[in-house]
Amino acid sequence: MKLEHIVNKVAKDYYLTNSLRELDISQLNFKLAGSALQIYQDNKMVSKILISPKSLSNKQQSWIRTTRTLEALLNLLQREVIDYLGWENQLADALSYKHPVQRILQVIQAKITNSLLIFDSSLKLLGHSEGKGKPVLVDWLKTIKAGYIRVADNANEHLAQAVHSIREGNGKVYRFADFNQPFYLQKIGLRNSDHFYLVIVIVDRPNFEKDKSTIKSVIDKISATVGLHNFPYQSQGNNLEGLLHDILVRPNISVSEIKNRLQFDPHQLKRPLSVLCIKAPTTNIQPLGTILTRFISFHYDDYNVYMVENSSLVITKTIMQELAPYLIRNKTSAGLSNSFTHLHQFNQFYQQAVKEIRLGKANTFNQYHDYIALDLLDHIRQDQSLNSYLSPQIQKLAKENSELFKTLKLFLLNHENKKQTALALQIHRSTLDYRLNKLEQKYEINYNTPKEYLYVFLSCLLVG
Repeated sequence: MKLEHIVNKVAKDYYLTNSLRELDISQLNFKLAGSALQIYQDNKMVSKILISPKSLSNKQQSWIRTTRTLEALLNLLQREVIDYLGWENQLADALSYKHPVQRILQVIQAKITNSLLIFDSSLKLLGHSEGKGKPVLVDWLKTIKAGYIRVADNANEHLAQAVHSIREGNGKVYRFADFNQPFYLQKIGLRNSDHFYLVIVIVDRPNFEKDKSTIKSVIDKISATVGLHNFPYQSQGNNLEGLLHDILVRPNISVSEIKNRLQFDPHQLKRPLSVLCIKAPTTNIQPLGTILTRFISFHYDDYNVYMVENSSLVITKTIMQELAPYLIRNKTSAGLSNSFTHLHQFNQFYQQAVKEIRLGKANTFNQYHDYIALDLLDHIRQDQSLNSYLSPQIQKLAKENSELFKTLKLFLLNHENKKQTALALQIHRSTLDYRLNKLEQKYEINYNTPKEYLYVFLSCLLVG
Protein backbone atom coordinates (compact mmCIF):
# COMPACT_ATOMS: atom_id res chain seq x y z
CA MET A 1 0.00 0.00 0.00
CA LYS A 2 1.28 3.45 -0.94
CA LEU A 3 1.46 6.28 1.59
CA GLU A 4 -1.11 8.27 -0.36
CA HIS A 5 -3.72 5.53 0.17
CA ILE A 6 -3.33 5.75 3.97
CA VAL A 7 -3.35 9.55 4.05
CA ASN A 8 -6.48 9.43 1.92
CA LYS A 9 -8.19 7.48 4.72
CA VAL A 10 -7.32 9.89 7.54
CA ALA A 11 -7.72 13.28 5.82
CA LYS A 12 -10.18 14.76 3.33
CA ASP A 13 -7.87 17.61 2.37
CA TYR A 14 -4.20 16.92 1.77
CA TYR A 15 -1.38 17.32 -0.72
CA LEU A 16 1.59 15.01 -1.16
CA THR A 17 4.58 15.60 -3.38
CA ASN A 18 5.41 12.95 -5.96
CA SER A 19 8.28 11.63 -3.86
CA LEU A 20 5.89 10.78 -1.01
CA ARG A 21 2.90 9.37 -2.90
CA GLU A 22 4.59 6.17 -4.02
CA LEU A 23 6.31 5.26 -0.75
CA ASP A 24 5.38 1.78 0.53
CA ILE A 25 3.93 2.09 4.05
CA SER A 26 5.39 -1.26 5.14
CA GLN A 27 8.83 0.38 5.03
CA LEU A 28 7.92 3.62 6.87
CA ASN A 29 7.91 5.02 10.39
CA PHE A 30 6.36 8.30 11.58
CA LYS A 31 7.46 10.87 14.18
CA LEU A 32 6.00 14.19 15.28
CA ALA A 33 8.30 17.20 15.29
CA GLY A 34 6.53 20.48 16.07
CA SER A 35 3.77 20.96 13.48
CA ALA A 36 5.29 18.44 11.07
CA LEU A 37 5.03 14.68 10.64
CA GLN A 38 8.46 13.29 9.84
CA ILE A 39 8.68 10.23 7.52
CA TYR A 40 11.46 7.70 8.16
CA GLN A 41 12.55 4.91 5.85
CA ASP A 42 15.24 2.48 7.03
CA ASN A 43 15.81 4.72 10.11
CA LYS A 44 16.54 7.65 7.83
CA MET A 45 14.27 10.67 7.50
CA VAL A 46 13.24 10.98 3.85
CA SER A 47 10.61 13.73 4.04
CA LYS A 48 8.00 15.47 6.18
CA ILE A 49 4.34 16.50 6.05
CA LEU A 50 3.20 19.83 7.48
CA ILE A 51 0.08 19.64 9.68
CA SER A 52 -2.10 22.74 9.33
CA PRO A 53 -5.68 23.86 10.11
CA LYS A 54 -5.89 25.28 6.57
CA SER A 55 -4.83 24.28 3.08
CA LEU A 56 -1.38 25.39 1.89
CA SER A 57 -0.67 26.70 -1.58
CA ASN A 58 3.02 25.80 -1.67
CA LYS A 59 3.33 22.80 -4.05
CA GLN A 60 6.88 22.18 -2.93
CA GLN A 61 5.62 21.13 0.49
CA SER A 62 3.48 18.15 1.51
CA TRP A 63 0.63 18.99 3.90
CA ILE A 64 -2.44 17.65 5.67
CA ARG A 65 -5.31 19.90 6.68
CA THR A 66 -6.91 18.79 9.96
CA THR A 67 -8.60 20.09 13.08
CA ARG A 68 -7.37 17.10 15.12
CA THR A 69 -4.49 17.35 17.53
CA LEU A 70 -1.16 16.23 16.14
CA GLU A 71 -1.10 13.27 18.54
CA ALA A 72 -4.62 12.17 17.50
CA LEU A 73 -3.69 12.40 13.82
CA LEU A 74 -0.52 10.38 14.37
CA ASN A 75 -2.41 7.69 16.33
CA LEU A 76 -5.07 7.47 13.64
CA LEU A 77 -2.45 7.22 10.92
CA GLN A 78 -0.58 4.46 12.76
CA ARG A 79 -3.81 2.52 13.43
CA GLU A 80 -4.62 2.64 9.71
CA VAL A 81 -1.14 1.40 8.84
CA ILE A 82 -1.30 -1.45 11.38
CA ASP A 83 -4.80 -2.40 10.20
CA TYR A 84 -3.74 -2.43 6.57
CA LEU A 85 -0.58 -4.46 7.22
CA GLY A 86 -2.68 -7.00 9.14
CA TRP A 87 -5.06 -7.25 6.20
CA GLU A 88 -2.12 -7.68 3.84
CA ASN A 89 -0.92 -10.59 5.97
CA GLN A 90 -4.37 -12.21 5.75
CA LEU A 91 -4.26 -11.85 1.98
CA ALA A 92 -0.74 -13.29 1.85
CA ASP A 93 -1.91 -16.28 3.92
CA ALA A 94 -4.88 -16.87 1.62
CA LEU A 95 -2.55 -16.80 -1.38
CA SER A 96 0.27 -18.82 0.15
CA TYR A 97 -1.91 -21.64 1.45
CA LYS A 98 -3.56 -22.20 -1.91
CA HIS A 99 -7.04 -21.10 -0.90
CA PRO A 100 -9.60 -20.96 -3.70
CA VAL A 101 -10.19 -17.72 -5.53
CA GLN A 102 -13.47 -17.21 -3.65
CA ARG A 103 -11.62 -17.10 -0.32
CA ILE A 104 -9.11 -14.60 -1.71
CA LEU A 105 -11.98 -12.38 -2.80
CA GLN A 106 -13.55 -12.54 0.65
CA VAL A 107 -10.31 -11.26 2.17
CA ILE A 108 -10.07 -8.46 -0.40
CA GLN A 109 -13.70 -7.49 0.17
CA ALA A 110 -12.89 -6.46 3.75
CA LYS A 111 -11.24 -3.35 2.29
CA ILE A 112 -13.60 -2.85 -0.65
CA THR A 113 -17.03 -1.21 -0.72
CA ASN A 114 -18.13 -2.22 -4.23
CA SER A 115 -18.75 -5.75 -5.51
CA LEU A 116 -15.97 -7.79 -7.11
CA LEU A 117 -15.94 -10.52 -9.77
CA ILE A 118 -13.03 -12.47 -11.23
CA PHE A 119 -13.15 -14.31 -14.57
CA ASP A 120 -10.56 -16.57 -16.16
CA SER A 121 -9.38 -16.25 -19.74
CA SER A 122 -12.25 -18.43 -21.01
CA LEU A 123 -14.83 -16.08 -19.39
CA LYS A 124 -15.63 -18.51 -16.60
CA LEU A 125 -16.52 -16.88 -13.27
CA LEU A 126 -13.92 -17.95 -10.70
CA GLY A 127 -15.45 -16.09 -7.78
CA HIS A 128 -17.45 -13.06 -6.68
CA SER A 129 -18.09 -11.13 -3.50
CA GLU A 130 -20.88 -8.78 -2.53
CA GLY A 131 -19.93 -5.24 -1.65
CA LYS A 132 -21.05 -3.16 1.31
CA GLY A 133 -23.07 -0.78 -0.88
CA LYS A 134 -26.22 -1.30 -2.93
CA PRO A 135 -26.98 -4.81 -4.23
CA VAL A 136 -25.77 -5.92 -7.65
CA LEU A 137 -28.48 -5.57 -10.29
CA VAL A 138 -30.00 -8.19 -12.54
CA ASP A 139 -27.44 -8.13 -15.39
CA TRP A 140 -24.64 -9.20 -13.09
CA LEU A 141 -26.85 -11.65 -11.19
CA LYS A 142 -27.47 -13.53 -14.47
CA THR A 143 -23.74 -13.86 -14.99
CA ILE A 144 -23.17 -15.00 -11.39
CA LYS A 145 -25.94 -17.60 -11.67
CA ALA A 146 -24.68 -18.91 -15.02
CA GLY A 147 -21.06 -19.05 -13.82
CA TYR A 148 -19.71 -17.51 -17.02
CA ILE A 149 -20.29 -14.56 -19.35
CA ARG A 150 -23.20 -15.55 -21.58
CA VAL A 151 -22.44 -13.68 -24.76
CA ALA A 152 -25.80 -14.63 -26.24
CA ASP A 153 -27.35 -11.85 -24.11
CA ASN A 154 -27.14 -8.40 -25.73
CA ALA A 155 -25.64 -6.74 -22.66
CA ASN A 156 -23.16 -9.53 -22.06
CA GLU A 157 -22.08 -9.47 -25.70
CA HIS A 158 -20.78 -5.94 -25.14
CA LEU A 159 -19.17 -7.09 -21.89
CA ALA A 160 -17.41 -9.97 -23.66
CA GLN A 161 -16.17 -7.60 -26.36
CA ALA A 162 -14.82 -5.25 -23.69
CA VAL A 163 -13.10 -8.16 -21.92
CA HIS A 164 -11.31 -9.30 -25.06
CA SER A 165 -10.30 -5.83 -26.21
CA ILE A 166 -8.83 -4.49 -22.97
CA ARG A 167 -5.05 -4.49 -22.59
CA GLU A 168 -3.15 -5.91 -19.66
CA GLY A 169 -2.60 -3.52 -16.77
CA ASN A 170 -4.89 -0.79 -18.11
CA GLY A 171 -8.10 -0.67 -16.16
CA LYS A 172 -11.10 1.11 -17.66
CA VAL A 173 -14.61 2.12 -16.63
CA TYR A 174 -17.38 0.98 -19.00
CA ARG A 175 -20.91 2.32 -19.31
CA PHE A 176 -23.25 0.46 -21.66
CA ALA A 177 -26.72 1.67 -22.53
CA ASP A 178 -28.10 -1.85 -22.18
CA PHE A 179 -26.17 -2.52 -18.93
CA ASN A 180 -27.68 -1.31 -15.70
CA GLN A 181 -24.48 -0.50 -13.83
CA PRO A 182 -21.11 0.92 -14.82
CA PHE A 183 -18.16 -1.26 -14.02
CA TYR A 184 -14.39 -1.10 -13.85
CA LEU A 185 -12.56 -3.80 -15.80
CA GLN A 186 -8.89 -4.74 -15.53
CA LYS A 187 -6.91 -7.48 -17.26
CA ILE A 188 -4.27 -8.98 -14.97
CA GLY A 189 -1.38 -11.10 -16.24
CA LEU A 190 -0.26 -14.18 -14.31
CA ARG A 191 3.17 -15.73 -13.88
CA ASN A 192 2.15 -18.81 -15.87
CA SER A 193 1.56 -16.65 -18.99
CA ASP A 194 -2.19 -16.78 -18.55
CA HIS A 195 -4.39 -13.93 -17.38
CA PHE A 196 -7.66 -13.22 -15.63
CA TYR A 197 -10.16 -10.34 -15.53
CA LEU A 198 -11.12 -8.35 -12.46
CA VAL A 199 -14.44 -6.47 -12.41
CA ILE A 200 -15.50 -3.86 -9.87
CA VAL A 201 -19.25 -3.27 -10.17
CA ILE A 202 -19.69 0.40 -9.31
CA VAL A 203 -22.73 0.45 -7.03
CA ASP A 204 -21.14 2.93 -4.60
CA ARG A 205 -19.62 5.73 -6.69
CA PRO A 206 -18.11 7.84 -3.82
CA ASN A 207 -15.93 4.93 -2.70
CA PHE A 208 -14.98 3.65 -6.13
CA GLU A 209 -11.64 5.49 -6.39
CA LYS A 210 -10.59 4.20 -2.95
CA ASP A 211 -11.57 0.67 -4.00
CA LYS A 212 -9.56 0.96 -7.20
CA SER A 213 -6.51 2.20 -5.28
CA THR A 214 -6.77 -0.73 -2.84
CA ILE A 215 -6.98 -3.23 -5.69
CA LYS A 216 -4.02 -1.71 -7.49
CA SER A 217 -1.94 -1.89 -4.31
CA VAL A 218 -2.16 -5.71 -4.18
CA ILE A 219 -2.44 -6.64 -7.87
CA ASP A 220 1.18 -7.77 -8.09
CA LYS A 221 0.83 -10.09 -5.10
CA ILE A 222 -2.43 -11.57 -6.41
CA SER A 223 -1.26 -12.14 -9.98
CA ALA A 224 2.05 -13.69 -8.93
CA THR A 225 0.52 -16.19 -6.53
CA VAL A 226 -2.82 -16.98 -8.14
CA GLY A 227 -1.01 -17.81 -11.35
CA LEU A 228 1.05 -20.41 -9.53
CA HIS A 229 -1.34 -21.99 -7.07
CA ASN A 230 -4.93 -20.89 -7.03
CA PHE A 231 -5.97 -20.94 -10.63
CA PRO A 232 -7.96 -24.06 -11.53
CA TYR A 233 -5.49 -25.09 -14.20
CA GLN A 234 -1.98 -24.39 -15.38
CA SER A 235 -2.28 -23.09 -18.90
CA GLN A 236 -0.20 -21.30 -21.49
CA GLY A 237 -2.46 -18.34 -22.05
CA ASN A 238 -5.01 -19.90 -24.41
CA ASN A 239 -8.69 -19.31 -23.63
CA LEU A 240 -9.63 -22.74 -24.90
CA GLU A 241 -7.49 -24.55 -22.33
CA GLY A 242 -9.65 -23.32 -19.48
CA LEU A 243 -12.79 -24.45 -21.27
CA LEU A 244 -11.37 -27.93 -22.01
CA HIS A 245 -10.35 -28.27 -18.37
CA ASP A 246 -13.88 -27.30 -17.32
CA ILE A 247 -15.41 -29.93 -19.60
CA LEU A 248 -13.35 -32.57 -17.78
CA VAL A 249 -14.10 -31.24 -14.30
CA ARG A 250 -17.80 -30.65 -15.01
CA PRO A 251 -19.16 -33.61 -17.01
CA ASN A 252 -22.64 -32.02 -17.06
CA ILE A 253 -21.51 -28.71 -18.57
CA SER A 254 -24.15 -27.58 -21.05
CA VAL A 255 -23.67 -27.37 -24.80
CA SER A 256 -24.97 -23.77 -24.69
CA GLU A 257 -22.25 -22.74 -22.23
CA ILE A 258 -19.57 -24.30 -24.42
CA LYS A 259 -20.90 -22.48 -27.49
CA ASN A 260 -21.06 -19.19 -25.60
CA ARG A 261 -17.51 -19.42 -24.34
CA LEU A 262 -16.22 -20.38 -27.78
CA GLN A 263 -17.68 -17.37 -29.57
CA PHE A 264 -14.90 -14.98 -28.71
CA ASP A 265 -12.05 -17.46 -28.71
CA PRO A 266 -9.54 -16.54 -31.43
CA HIS A 267 -8.54 -20.17 -31.97
CA GLN A 268 -10.77 -21.94 -34.50
CA LEU A 269 -10.48 -25.70 -34.00
CA LYS A 270 -9.85 -27.70 -37.15
CA ARG A 271 -12.00 -30.83 -37.24
CA PRO A 272 -11.90 -33.78 -36.93
CA LEU A 273 -10.47 -33.84 -33.42
CA SER A 274 -8.95 -36.49 -31.19
CA VAL A 275 -7.49 -36.53 -27.68
CA LEU A 276 -3.92 -37.56 -26.94
CA CYS A 277 -2.97 -38.34 -23.34
CA ILE A 278 0.55 -38.98 -22.12
CA LYS A 279 1.12 -40.34 -18.64
CA ALA A 280 3.29 -37.68 -17.04
CA PRO A 281 6.75 -39.16 -16.38
CA THR A 282 8.44 -38.73 -13.02
CA THR A 283 11.47 -37.36 -14.80
CA ASN A 284 11.43 -35.62 -18.15
CA ILE A 285 14.54 -36.87 -19.88
CA GLN A 286 13.71 -35.86 -23.44
CA PRO A 287 11.47 -33.00 -24.65
CA LEU A 288 8.43 -33.81 -26.75
CA GLY A 289 8.52 -33.65 -30.54
CA THR A 290 7.78 -30.50 -32.50
CA ILE A 291 4.39 -31.62 -33.83
CA LEU A 292 2.88 -31.62 -30.34
CA THR A 293 3.78 -27.96 -29.81
CA ARG A 294 1.17 -27.09 -32.46
CA PHE A 295 -1.66 -28.51 -30.35
CA ILE A 296 -3.55 -27.01 -27.43
CA SER A 297 -2.36 -28.71 -24.26
CA PHE A 298 -2.69 -28.68 -20.49
CA HIS A 299 -2.06 -30.95 -17.50
CA TYR A 300 -4.94 -32.82 -15.86
CA ASP A 301 -4.72 -35.49 -13.15
CA ASP A 302 -1.68 -37.61 -14.05
CA TYR A 303 -1.73 -36.82 -17.76
CA ASN A 304 -0.48 -34.28 -20.27
CA VAL A 305 -3.54 -33.73 -22.46
CA TYR A 306 -3.39 -32.63 -26.12
CA MET A 307 -6.25 -31.65 -28.42
CA VAL A 308 -5.14 -33.07 -31.78
CA GLU A 309 -6.57 -31.13 -34.74
CA ASN A 310 -7.00 -32.33 -38.32
CA SER A 311 -6.84 -35.83 -36.90
CA SER A 312 -5.86 -38.26 -39.65
CA LEU A 313 -3.70 -41.32 -40.33
CA VAL A 314 -0.83 -39.04 -41.42
CA ILE A 315 -1.01 -36.99 -38.20
CA THR A 316 -1.28 -40.15 -36.11
CA LYS A 317 1.75 -41.71 -37.81
CA THR A 318 3.82 -38.54 -37.28
CA ILE A 319 2.86 -38.35 -33.58
CA MET A 320 3.65 -42.04 -33.13
CA GLN A 321 7.11 -41.64 -34.70
CA GLU A 322 7.99 -38.60 -32.60
CA LEU A 323 6.66 -40.06 -29.36
CA ALA A 324 8.27 -43.51 -29.63
CA PRO A 325 11.75 -42.56 -28.28
CA TYR A 326 10.24 -40.21 -25.68
CA LEU A 327 7.99 -42.93 -24.24
CA ILE A 328 10.78 -45.51 -24.08
CA ARG A 329 13.32 -43.19 -22.45
CA ASN A 330 10.82 -41.82 -19.94
CA LYS A 331 9.22 -45.24 -19.28
CA THR A 332 5.71 -43.93 -19.86
CA SER A 333 2.76 -44.52 -22.19
CA ALA A 334 0.44 -42.57 -24.49
CA GLY A 335 -3.12 -43.10 -25.69
CA LEU A 336 -4.93 -41.61 -28.70
CA SER A 337 -8.72 -41.56 -28.83
CA ASN A 338 -10.97 -42.08 -31.82
CA SER A 339 -11.82 -38.91 -33.75
CA PHE A 340 -14.83 -36.69 -33.00
CA THR A 341 -16.38 -33.40 -34.13
CA HIS A 342 -18.26 -31.68 -31.31
CA LEU A 343 -16.42 -30.15 -28.36
CA HIS A 344 -18.99 -31.31 -25.81
CA GLN A 345 -17.72 -34.85 -26.56
CA PHE A 346 -14.24 -33.96 -25.30
CA ASN A 347 -14.67 -35.67 -21.90
CA GLN A 348 -15.91 -38.90 -23.51
CA PHE A 349 -12.90 -39.14 -25.84
CA TYR A 350 -10.49 -38.10 -23.10
CA GLN A 351 -11.73 -41.18 -21.20
CA GLN A 352 -10.92 -43.28 -24.26
CA ALA A 353 -7.33 -42.04 -24.33
CA VAL A 354 -6.87 -42.70 -20.61
CA LYS A 355 -8.48 -46.14 -20.83
CA GLU A 356 -6.14 -47.36 -23.54
CA ILE A 357 -3.13 -46.30 -21.45
CA ARG A 358 -4.49 -48.49 -18.65
CA LEU A 359 -5.40 -51.40 -20.94
CA GLY A 360 -2.57 -51.10 -23.46
CA LYS A 361 1.11 -51.94 -23.53
CA ALA A 362 3.58 -50.14 -21.30
CA ASN A 363 6.09 -47.60 -22.64
CA THR A 364 4.39 -47.35 -26.03
CA PHE A 365 1.80 -45.50 -28.15
CA ASN A 366 -1.69 -47.01 -27.98
CA GLN A 367 -4.76 -46.30 -30.12
CA TYR A 368 -8.27 -46.78 -28.85
CA HIS A 369 -9.57 -48.74 -31.82
CA ASP A 370 -7.19 -51.57 -30.84
CA TYR A 371 -8.80 -51.81 -27.39
CA ILE A 372 -12.50 -51.22 -28.05
CA ALA A 373 -13.43 -54.84 -27.36
CA LEU A 374 -11.41 -54.93 -24.12
CA ASP A 375 -12.96 -51.64 -22.99
CA LEU A 376 -16.43 -52.94 -23.76
CA LEU A 377 -15.79 -56.07 -21.71
CA ASP A 378 -14.40 -53.95 -18.89
CA HIS A 379 -17.57 -51.83 -18.87
CA ILE A 380 -19.77 -54.94 -18.83
CA ARG A 381 -17.81 -56.47 -15.94
CA GLN A 382 -18.58 -53.41 -13.82
CA ASP A 383 -22.30 -54.13 -14.09
CA GLN A 384 -23.34 -55.73 -10.80
CA SER A 385 -26.37 -57.37 -12.41
CA LEU A 386 -24.16 -59.18 -14.94
CA ASN A 387 -24.67 -62.69 -13.48
CA SER A 388 -28.26 -62.83 -14.67
CA TYR A 389 -27.05 -62.53 -18.28
CA LEU A 390 -24.21 -65.06 -18.19
CA SER A 391 -24.53 -68.74 -19.00
CA PRO A 392 -25.30 -70.68 -15.78
CA GLN A 393 -23.33 -73.66 -17.14
CA ILE A 394 -20.23 -71.51 -17.69
CA GLN A 395 -20.49 -69.96 -14.21
CA LYS A 396 -20.81 -73.44 -12.69
CA LEU A 397 -17.86 -74.71 -14.74
CA ALA A 398 -15.60 -71.83 -13.64
CA LYS A 399 -16.37 -72.54 -9.96
CA GLU A 400 -16.05 -76.34 -10.07
CA ASN A 401 -13.30 -77.04 -12.60
CA SER A 402 -10.86 -74.28 -13.48
CA GLU A 403 -8.84 -76.62 -15.73
CA LEU A 404 -11.82 -77.41 -17.93
CA PHE A 405 -12.89 -73.74 -17.98
CA LYS A 406 -9.41 -72.70 -19.15
CA THR A 407 -9.51 -75.39 -21.85
CA LEU A 408 -12.87 -74.22 -23.21
CA LYS A 409 -11.90 -70.54 -23.19
CA LEU A 410 -8.61 -71.18 -24.97
CA PHE A 411 -10.31 -73.49 -27.50
CA LEU A 412 -12.78 -70.77 -28.45
CA LEU A 413 -10.06 -68.08 -28.54
CA ASN A 414 -8.18 -70.31 -31.03
CA HIS A 415 -11.24 -70.48 -33.27
CA GLU A 416 -11.83 -74.16 -32.32
CA ASN A 417 -8.38 -75.15 -33.64
CA LYS A 418 -7.53 -78.33 -31.69
CA LYS A 419 -3.86 -78.44 -32.70
CA GLN A 420 -3.14 -74.87 -31.52
CA THR A 421 -5.13 -75.37 -28.32
CA ALA A 422 -3.33 -78.63 -27.41
CA LEU A 423 0.05 -76.97 -28.01
CA ALA A 424 -0.91 -73.98 -25.88
CA LEU A 425 -2.08 -76.21 -23.03
CA GLN A 426 0.88 -78.57 -23.54
CA ILE A 427 -1.40 -81.62 -23.60
CA HIS A 428 -1.95 -84.50 -26.04
CA ARG A 429 -4.62 -84.19 -28.71
CA SER A 430 -6.54 -87.12 -27.22
CA THR A 431 -6.56 -85.39 -23.81
CA LEU A 432 -8.08 -82.32 -25.39
CA ASP A 433 -10.80 -84.46 -27.06
CA TYR A 434 -11.57 -86.05 -23.69
CA ARG A 435 -11.96 -82.64 -22.02
CA LEU A 436 -14.19 -81.26 -24.80
CA ASN A 437 -16.40 -84.33 -24.60
CA LYS A 438 -16.65 -83.94 -20.82
CA LEU A 439 -17.73 -80.31 -21.28
CA GLU A 440 -20.61 -81.43 -23.43
CA GLN A 441 -21.63 -84.46 -21.39
CA LYS A 442 -21.27 -83.27 -17.80
CA TYR A 443 -21.87 -79.52 -18.13
CA GLU A 444 -24.19 -79.59 -21.16
CA ILE A 445 -22.22 -76.85 -22.90
CA ASN A 446 -23.06 -76.63 -26.59
CA TYR A 447 -21.91 -74.08 -29.15
CA ASN A 448 -23.04 -75.58 -32.42
CA THR A 449 -25.09 -72.61 -33.67
CA PRO A 450 -23.78 -69.02 -34.09
CA LYS A 451 -26.05 -67.76 -31.29
CA GLU A 452 -24.94 -70.52 -28.91
CA TYR A 453 -21.29 -69.91 -29.80
CA LEU A 454 -21.57 -66.16 -29.13
CA TYR A 455 -23.34 -66.72 -25.80
CA VAL A 456 -20.78 -69.27 -24.54
CA PHE A 457 -17.80 -67.27 -25.80
CA LEU A 458 -18.91 -63.98 -24.18
CA SER A 459 -19.70 -65.78 -20.93
CA CYS A 460 -16.19 -67.26 -20.88
CA LEU A 461 -14.62 -63.85 -21.47
CA LEU A 462 -16.70 -62.13 -18.81
CA VAL A 463 -16.48 -64.78 -16.10
CA GLY A 464 -12.72 -64.69 -16.04
